[in-house]
Amino acid sequence: MPCKEYEQMESMQKMERSTWAQFTYRENQHLRGGVGDQQAKELAKEARARATQIGKQMNWHRQSCEECKTRT
Repeated sequence: MPCKEYEQMESMQKMERSTWAQFTYRENQHLRGGVGDQQAKELAKEARARATQIGKQMNWHRQSCEECKTRT
């Protein structure tokens, strides 16, 4: 079981993935709140980049956190 800091990062990553899905998939168009296609693409791209960056931080954290190391 990971530490609280890791869990926070994991939660943030899930939120960014959810945002990415909201602006990527046509079936979620009703969740866009009037955002046009071009802006939706940009928002999805930004959310994906943030999710990727958080994933990298999670990787680094898992390797360097003594609490996470002993729990995995």
